Amino acid sequence: MSSPWLHRSIAAALAASGLAAWPSSARAYCVVDTCVSSECTDEEIGDKKPGCVTSYYRCDPIETCPSSCEWGQTCPAPPNDKPCTHPPEAKWTCSTIRWNRTCMGYAIHEDGSMYFDLDTIRRTVGEAFAAWSDVECPGGGKPGFAVQYMGDVSCGDVEYNTRAGNVNVFTFRDSFWPRKPGQIALTTQVFSSSDGEIYNADTEMNTACYQLNPEVALDPDSGGEADGCGFAGRSSHDFLAVVTHEMGHFLGLSHTAAPQATMVPSFNGEELSFRSIEQDDINGICALFPPADVDPEACNPIPRHGFSPECGAEQVVGCSAGATPGGSGGHAGWIAALSGAAVAAAAWRRRVKTGAVARDGAGRCGVGAPEPLPGEEAAERARAEAG
Repeated sequence: MSSPWLHRSIAAALAASGLAAWPSSARAYCVVDTCVSSECTDEEIGDKKPGCVTSYYRCDPIETCPSSCEWGQTCPAPPNDKPCTHPPEAKWTCSTIRWNRTCMGYAIHEDGSMYFDLDTIRRTVGEAFAAWSDVECPGGGKPGFAVQYMGDVSCGDVEYNTRAGNVNVFTFRDSFWPRKPGQIALTTQVFSSSDGEIYNADTEMNTACYQLNPEVALDPDSGGEADGCGFAGRSSHDFLAVVTHEMGHFLGLSHTAAPQATMVPSFNGEELSFRSIEQDDINGICALFPPADVDPEACNPIPRHGFSPECGAEQVVGCSAGATPGGSGGHAGWIAALSGAAVAAAAWRRRVKTGAVARDGAGRCGVGAPEPLPGEEAAERARAEAG
């Protein structure tokens, strides 16, 4: 999500790009496709050799192939887009970047933010996910996914580990923003460029540069060049609206040109309206997760290579077991504390079998596999960033 300081209003941005003249039904929700060439070997694809891997925005109902797009850009207006079915050459095989599972877990960095207490953060993120999961899909039913809160974790880094546990973390940058200064927030996905499967998604909130709590002013010492903001003027934004937008990215949606949708690239002055999910957003989330009954209490949210509250550098390759998290909200009670002996035994048993997730009578334990899982080693793990 970008700041209106750069995009003064969505209406002005659309008019300047020529999109305002388009009927609202002409453009709809967007996703990103990752494409690999049949003329390349798995190794060349893994090395991301030029001509072997590319990516395209795809917007329904009109599919476009904007060859000039970069990660995070919106679908451009004619004549810069080219209606087509995918990259024009038959050698390309394209897959939508999406979760290949119906149950995802997330956690919140335990340091929280100086501008919000942890209970407020937990409640807001939960409300944002609920906004997406509770919609009514065209034809009936709700989107076929569930999200579980896995507690507060010590790791607030944007990372993905192939030989240790992982966590999809929601974190704040109060003191320094390491990304583009115009971003209010950023969600980074790690995915396979071979088949588009999302492995990990981390969300950062830019509280160094933007006021997201109307009751608490920004630190007067923040907002300068030293904090990564890069500009003097700062603005305030609705926290729940921003989080709802970012959770749309977490679930796999890209920016849209539909002016009333939550997934627009920047907010106008009516931010409270972006807390709700509009029809364009509903069409997108129901396409990614067709209606199905998913029990949030029974599904398995453990990430690839297991769950760990610690960053990769602090983990011992083996079992990354989380004790029952503190705090309230979500469905975190299933994470049980295991004794050192149980952890070691579970890790050994599971490592011999699949190198995936260990379970015993006490609960679930994430195991950091000593080697990448099958198919992961050859697949180049790309990153997509969407604000």
